Amino acid sequence: MRFLFLLLFLTAGACAQPPAVPTELKLLGTRRWIRVGWIDKVGDELGYKIYCATLNKKPGLPLAVVGPDVRRFFIQQLKEQTKYYIWVESFNASGVSKPVTGTVITSRNWSLDPDELKLLSPASSAAVPEGMALFWNDEFNDELLNRNKWSTNYYSNIDFLKKDNLLLMRQDSLPQPAMSFNGHSIHLFTNDSLPVKSFYPASGRKISSIQTYDWRTNENFLDNSRGGYFEVRVKRSSSGKPQGVNTAFWMDSPGPDLKYYLQQGTTLEGVSGIRPAGQVFEIDVFEMLNAQFVLHGSVDQNGNFVHNLATHIAESYNHIDQWVTHGILWTPTSIKHYINGNLIKEYSDKHKIYSPNHFMNVFLGSYGAGGSVDMEVDYIRGYQWPLLKGNELPNPGFDANKNLLPWEGTGKLSSNVKRNGDYALVLNPGQYIEQYVYLNHSMPYQLEFWMKGKGNLKVTAKNLTPVSGDLDKGSSLETSGNDDFSIKRLEFKTGSEFLNHMKTVRIKFVNTGTSAVILDDVKISKVR
Repeated sequence: MRFLFLLLFLTAGACAQPPAVPTELKLLGTRRWIRVGWIDKVGDELGYKIYCATLNKKPGLPLAVVGPDVRRFFIQQLKEQTKYYIWVESFNASGVSKPVTGTVITSRNWSLDPDELKLLSPASSAAVPEGMALFWNDEFNDELLNRNKWSTNYYSNIDFLKKDNLLLMRQDSLPQPAMSFNGHSIHLFTNDSLPVKSFYPASGRKISSIQTYDWRTNENFLDNSRGGYFEVRVKRSSSGKPQGVNTAFWMDSPGPDLKYYLQQGTTLEGVSGIRPAGQVFEIDVFEMLNAQFVLHGSVDQNGNFVHNLATHIAESYNHIDQWVTHGILWTPTSIKHYINGNLIKEYSDKHKIYSPNHFMNVFLGSYGAGGSVDMEVDYIRGYQWPLLKGNELPNPGFDANKNLLPWEGTGKLSSNVKRNGDYALVLNPGQYIEQYVYLNHSMPYQLEFWMKGKGNLKVTAKNLTPVSGDLDKGSSLETSGNDDFSIKRLEFKTGSEFLNHMKTVRIKFVNTGTSAVILDDVKISKVR
């Protein structure tokens, strides 16, 4: 194991006071590295000694010695899923402080960083739906790539179809990306020197990409199967007239074969397609240098790509050498595209649903042959509706925002009569409220809600057919309330789906009576 030691020189006349003890040791363990951070008051420290061991016994020699201005250090070449003991001590001309100690496990999983969440800078755009919460992100503030969030083994459905680098993928020998960090962003770039190997040798085209799924290991680093809002802030450029230029933020269906690329009814090389015709297998939030948005999905019976499902280019935006924020809102029935917080175009026809109902592989990358291509990424953030206490229904108490999202319908918020929170929902005669929600398939569920008022209410839970949006007969309940809030329940079962796909279910409340009804605290939970 090789470690970098910074040489420090003690100066004459140093203060005779003992060094201060470092405080607030903060440790982050990933499968590839440990980040050691500490806080220390400004004093006469000449530096810090860092120790690391798998046993709770401080080694005789430090792993590293760093200068007085350093407050963060990365330890590499570690074993996964291993507990490590860390010691940090400061020193000056008078001696060495007591160490501040801590333990950390080199976990394979990621978690949100509470310190990061206190101040996301810059802030996300206004396109984030009010009420959604950050559930995944990378601010790229570290000096290394977080391999708990990303794979560096670029591969896609089209590569697998054409058998490009198939052997290299299976041997874990794919060309690796060129990337650099500056403490607040990542550069993904290609030039004449890097990456060392081109991805497509015939054309010389190189790819520097990171992604949230690994084809070889079939490992998914990001479960985004419930959709959400995803946003990146990027600056893109090229020089020297490279060929095959692309800078992209996109999503692709996972492997480890072509079942997501092939449409239902198609079999190729023994693999049967499971994707409904008209559902996307790839979403390009932006590509090229003109930020073209593309929904890919039409594939013929022989497995040949035919055409896009939809595409558009946002006009009047300058993308070259400019910071631009790109976002996509993926719901059970729609896909919406945003730039700098502005809605560019939406695909929200409930009888022509492009949305996938399974997780998608998220890519960030630069592509080019000759010259140089660079994409600097400030951050990537994913937002979803919070699901709390076993409730799988977003905004169940109508308190997340004042526009009722993600509910749709004609009901109105009420702050005067409510059971909990700030609001309840009023349904006057003839009014309705509904929500399309992702649930686990082939499962028994219970819908419960609190109702006040003597009006009549019809409640339905119906399974949706992908793409067409057709609804089955489902389950229904007709009920009425009284002068006080009372609880009502409806049991239903979600329809079948493939693998771990989600099932889209429409929940709908209709006031069929002659007087108002008030709803609050709606809950969908699995029947145990």
